[in-house]
Formats: sequence, structure tokens, C-alpha cells
Amino acid sequence: MDLPDSSLPSPRRLTLPPTEATASPGPLRRGLARFWSRVLDLGLVLWVVRIPLLSVAVGLLLMLSVTQAQDTLVDVAMAGAPLAEKAGFSGAVAGLVAATFLLWAIPVHYAARLLVETDDGLAALARRRDAEASPRDAWTRFVIRQVPRLLGALTFVAFAIGAEKAVANLPTLTDDAVSVAARGQLHLIAATMAIAAPAFFLYAVLRSRLTRIGPFRAVDTALGRLCAGLFRLLGIAPRTSNPDGELHATGRLLLLAYAAGVILILIANPLWLARQLPLAFAVPLIFGGWVPIFSYLSSIGRRFRFPFVTALLALSAGGVYLFGDNHKVRTLVAAAPSYQRTGIDTAVFLWMRANGCAEAPATCPRPIIVAAAGGASRAGFFTASVIGHFLDFAQHHDAFTLTRADGSKLVRGAWDDGRITPEAAQALAGVDIANRIFAISGVSGGAYGAAVTAAALGARTGHATPCAGGAQPYWFGGGIATWQDCLESLTGGDYLTATFFGLAFHDQVQAFLEDRAALLEQAWERRFADIATTGDAAAPWRLARPFLAAERDPARWVPFLVLNGTSVETGQRIITTDLQPTYAARRPCPSGGPQAECPLFTHAIDFHALVRADLDVRLSTAALNSARFPAISPPGSIFQADKDVVDRIVDGGYFENYGAESALELAQAMVDVAPGLAPFVVVISNDPQSTLTEERTARGVVVPDAPEHVWLAEVTGPIDAISTVRGGRGRLAVTETSYWLNARFGVRCRDNLANIKVWPEALDGTCPIGVATPKKIRDVSMSWWLSKPVQMNLREQLEHTSDRCNNDAAVAAVWQALATPSAACVPER
Repeated sequence: MDLPDSSLPSPRRLTLPPTEATASPGPLRRGLARFWSRVLDLGLVLWVVRIPLLSVAVGLLLMLSVTQAQDTLVDVAMAGAPLAEKAGFSGAVAGLVAATFLLWAIPVHYAARLLVETDDGLAALARRRDAEASPRDAWTRFVIRQVPRLLGALTFVAFAIGAEKAVANLPTLTDDAVSVAARGQLHLIAATMAIAAPAFFLYAVLRSRLTRIGPFRAVDTALGRLCAGLFRLLGIAPRTSNPDGELHATGRLLLLAYAAGVILILIANPLWLARQLPLAFAVPLIFGGWVPIFSYLSSIGRRFRFPFVTALLALSAGGVYLFGDNHKVRTLVAAAPSYQRTGIDTAVFLWMRANGCAEAPATCPRPIIVAAAGGASRAGFFTASVIGHFLDFAQHHDAFTLTRADGSKLVRGAWDDGRITPEAAQALAGVDIANRIFAISGVSGGAYGAAVTAAALGARTGHATPCAGGAQPYWFGGGIATWQDCLESLTGGDYLTATFFGLAFHDQVQAFLEDRAALLEQAWERRFADIATTGDAAAPWRLARPFLAAERDPARWVPFLVLNGTSVETGQRIITTDLQPTYAARRPCPSGGPQAECPLFTHAIDFHALVRADLDVRLSTAALNSARFPAISPPGSIFQADKDVVDRIVDGGYFENYGAESALELAQAMVDVAPGLAPFVVVISNDPQSTLTEERTARGVVVPDAPEHVWLAEVTGPIDAISTVRGGRGRLAVTETSYWLNARFGVRCRDNLANIKVWPEALDGTCPIGVATPKKIRDVSMSWWLSKPVQMNLREQLEHTSDRCNNDAAVAAVWQALATPSAACVPER
């Protein structure tokens, strides 16, 4: 029942026993609460400085895990002479420290300092924590003060990590002294950068104290008064509640000047800067260039509570969707309409004239078709080096001795270490090997190597190379004496810097600017123009000339080019070629089309059919049509008219990474129009992992070696499959090519295809082929730059070795094919 009010106890006399909810927190809970409060404060500071933090995090991640980033430091390690030098502090190392300090560490530190000094939320938090904490607990202000300094110091740590990682990437060289010197210099770079990190932190601490000294303070105060209006207009004025913060007028002006330099120089003329700034020195600029601008947008975003950075990115994406991007395949007015290209019948006749057998086809040599696999600069360099090796037939006549960097001697045997038989040597005496090469089918970097080879052969005078004789930057050789030297130097340049400048700056602005693909093409053109200076007047700029304007003069034979891209819309090949895409087949069309208009290539799109007949592309653009691999080069928009995009073209490796399928179809067409010819296909591949996979899966016995543990298999599995299937399809195409050639010519000629490849190397420097337990092999870098040790290793792939990882049989087969007449292989009718 209800009780009268008087029966209720008085509230003032009501007492409750102490409970967990009402008891004062114990030491453990107070400690956890204080710890969590500090974590939240640190998280807020890191959120405020998220742009500089992101720059440093990306740099650390790339240097920790990406071979291409790590290998840029080899350029610093081997700056100057390519031969062995004792490790020592050089101008290149000092320059890298200075570039990191000026172009990355300072912008990161100053931008982070500007963000924390101008953020009202952090200021309010610091005041609140000051009121809550004991005099000895100044965590929040400590974090605000130290985080910008720590971020600046971590930029040097990134390069220290990259230098140590680069040591593991160095290939084993016959000239071991070069490897030893490179390793020592990389260790020195790592140590120097590790020392520079705390040195920068100390600089940041002392700098705030130096600005309080009389003369420095006076200068900074005068600059502050002079620029006060500009600072207020931009919203970067000192906070009224803390006018004596750590970021003074000098720091704000340096950030403004750096941002202006990025806008004016990198956006206006990145190619010029790429030529002035050595490769590894450009990396700090790429990491730090956008930090001041995006940090400023982040700062005003917090002030106005609006995501300006996100909005800008969304606006950019929307603008690209509505108005198009700047990723247009470059075109120019054609020297002749595309329908006047050379037909396969005429091409074969011209090749026979170049080889002096047009009147007696039975005496013709075997036409060589090269299939150059993809792989960025590695593929371009290796394709050029392999072709140059065979163009230098006369150089292999006598034995010769090489002097290594350590002073020891290395003897090379006569006739290419005995791989040229006496009979072949006699048959090839006085022959221009270039005339034997009918065509090159290239993919990605292999397409670039093919284009450079064709341009150089078109620029030669007699048999002499068009290259200047002196040492060339970024190439390991001391001087150009042979075709192999010439072609290697032409493909051994730094194209990564200009491309990354375009990726980091041009393609973030886009309007009225050429994209990174165009910058890469122009870097190729510039490199060729710098070196190929001894031919005719037009020789230096052959990569910039119209693709279809190449002369078809049997007296100076230039191979036809078949450059393989991939269609985004259909998934088929888009082939850029100087051959007519159809011909009248004499027998049932090998590619399955109508006999009267037989397609030269099965289910392939002719690039020139997608553009107007009066338009053409430069030779450099034709090569890039095949070399637009992810991130480095964007998909290229192909316009039928001014505003009509008919397709987008990407890397040919998406379809098939060896170019062997197109080489096979070209060989089938040649045999159809000239049954007396016996084509020989030379496959040039450069991916050691693909070679190892091929060896493990030979003869249908599949022995894969997958890792036991993977991250996010649901995500990485499909991505890895897409990445590896291109090599799988390439190896399948090579097998099919070999099968068809052997079925037709194998009765009389044993070898009809040779695969010259880059062999894998185990981490201990040994050959991993044929071992019972699979070994982990060295990672290789595939980008638009190649370090000197890697260049040397690629050339050594063509030398005679005693282990199983060698190209001896393939090189010997090519020499034999070059010396063999077609009639010796064609079956009797």
C-alpha cells in the first residue's frame, strides 16, 4: 500500500553505499583515461597534418616495398664513371642530401608547422589541456611541437631504407668489382641519410631558437610586417592568440615560393627540369612538390569546415567526365595517306631486293622476324642489345680481351665464343645482317626498342651507326664503338623523371597541358636526338617524324614494325604497323578471313583505320601505343573526329606480352605470298620470373610455387591473375609459333625459333634452374629507367656461361638461321 509522504526519508538524510559508479576512479582507470586522451590528441594532430603525413607515408612505403623506387638510388651510387670506385662521400651523395632537405624535408616540416600553428581547433585543445593537466604534463603541446619536426626527419629515413633495399636488388655481375663498389656506395648512402635524419630534427629545434636572436628576429619581423597583408589575404597570418609561434614569416615565404615554383616550372616545362635534375634528385620533388598547395587547401578547409581537397578532386573527376581528359593519342598530318602503306606482297619483294635475291627467290636467306616482349626500359634495352649483338657480326671475327674494373682480364673467344660455326662465318662474310631482319613485332618496352632500332637503321650511313662516339649519360659504357653500344645508349636514358613529373603535376591539372604519355614520348625523342647525330640531317629527330614516312629503300633496309596495343572497348589487339592490314591470299586465308581481303592479323584492329586517313602519328607515339602500362602511362583516347572517341588504347601486354602471336601471323602471311621463304622467329623476353615459370612448367609438367600466406586473397588473387596471365598467353603464343614453324620446316631444319631470355638469379647469386628445391629469385625493376648494373647484367645475358642459365643454344641457333638459305628448310613439293 502507499505510504504517507511523512514516511519517506528526507533526501538530506538519504545515504547510499559506495558503488563502482560513484566511487572515484582508481589509478589504473585514471592512467588508461589519460593514455586514451593522449592517443586522441595525437590522432587530431596527425589529422591536421594529414597532407605532409601522407607525403612521408607514401615515400616510406615506396622505398620499403617498390623495386623501381629503390633502384633510383643506384643512379647516385654509380654517378660519374661506370666502373668500380671505392665507396666515399661524393658530390652525388651530397646533392641527394641537399635535394631531400630542400625539396622534401623542408616543405613537409614547414607545411606541417603552418597547419598546426594556424589551426584554431588545436589551439583550443592545447589551452584546454593546459587547464586540465599538471604543470609537468604538457603532452599535447609536445606533440604539436615535435610532429612537424619528426615528419621532416622521416624523409631522410625513407631514402636510408631505399638504399639498403637497393643492395638486395643488385644483380651478380661478371665484373664483380662493379657490384662491390655499388654495394659499398649504397651502404654509404643509407648511413648518410640515417645520420641526416636526426641532424634535420636538430636543425628544426635550433631554427626556432635562432629566430629569437636579435638580427634574425629583426629580419623576420620586418618581413612579417611587409607581408602581413598577403598573409591575411591567404589566411596564413600568425594567430592573434600566439603571434610568436614557431612558423615565422621566413617559413611562410619559403612555402609560397616553393608552391609558385611547382606551378611555374613543373607545370610549364617539366621536360626542361627533368633534363636538369638527376633522376634520384627528382624523387624528393615528386614527393614534396604538392605538399604546400594541398596543405593550404587542407588548412582553409578546416577553417571553413569544408573539404576543399576532396571537393577539388571530385570537381576534377567531374570535369574530366564532362569535358574529357588530356590523354589523347598525339596525331599529325600524314606524309602520305594510310591506305598507301606497303602491302605484304610488296614488302616481301623489297626485302628480297635488299638481300639480292629478288631475281632468284630460291637463293634468299631465311627472313628473320623478331618478337620483342614487354617490360618497360628493361625490354627496350634488351631488345636493342640483342639486335645490336647480331648486327656486330664483324666484331665477333677475332678473340678479344676485356679489362674488368678490378684490373683482371676476361677473354672472349673468336666467332662469338664459338657459337658461330665456320660454315656460318663463311656464309655471312660481307653480309649486312640488318637486311636479314624483315620485321619486328613489339609489345610495351619491346615496341620502344623496336622503334629505336628501326630509327637508328634508317639513319645509318652505310654500315656505320648514327651514334656519337663519346660516353653517354645513364649508359654504363665508356664510349660507343659498335651497333650494340649505339642501340643500348639510345635506349638507356632516364625517361622516368619526365613521366613522373607528368603524373604528379601535369595530369593533376590537365587543362591545356600535355599528359605524361606525351612527356614520355618527347623524352624518347630528345634522347635519340642527343645521341644519333652522325647520320643525315634528319637523323636526330627520326622518332619525332611521321610513322608512315619511313623510307622503303632496299639499299638501306629498315625492318617493318608491328607494334601491339590492346583495345579497352573490345579487348582485341590494336596494331600500329606500316604494313597494309589486308592482302589477297593465294590459298585459304591463314587468319580465317575472306581470301580476297585476308586480314594480316586475326581479330585485330588496325590503328590507322581508327583515325582519319590524312592523319598519322610520330614514331615515338606508335611505340607508346603499345607501351601504356598501368599508372605510368594512361589509356590513350583515339579520336575519329575532333570530339568522337572511338576507342582507348592500353599496353599490348594486357593481351599477350611477347608479340609472338603477331609474329606467327606475319610468318604465315609471308609463306602464303612467297612459299619459297622459311621465316625464322627470334623471341626476346626479359622477365626472369616468366623464364622461371616456363622452366617449371615445361613439357606440360606444372610445378608452381605459390606463397603460403597472402594478404587479402579475395582482392589480390584476381589482380595477380590479370598480371600473370599476360605472360602465360605470351608463352602459349611462343609455343604455338614454334609448333607451326616446326611442322612446316622442321623436317629439314631443326631450329626455327630461338628464345633469347633474361635468366633468373637466386638471392645467393646462383642459377635456380634445375634445383630440387625452388629458390626465391631477385626482384627486378621495370620502369622507364635502368640502372647501370642492370644494363651490364642484361648485356652479360648474351655472353657464354657454363651454368644452365645461358643463351648459348639460342644465340647459336640465330647465327645458323642468319647463314641458312630458305631453300634448305622448305620441304620439297
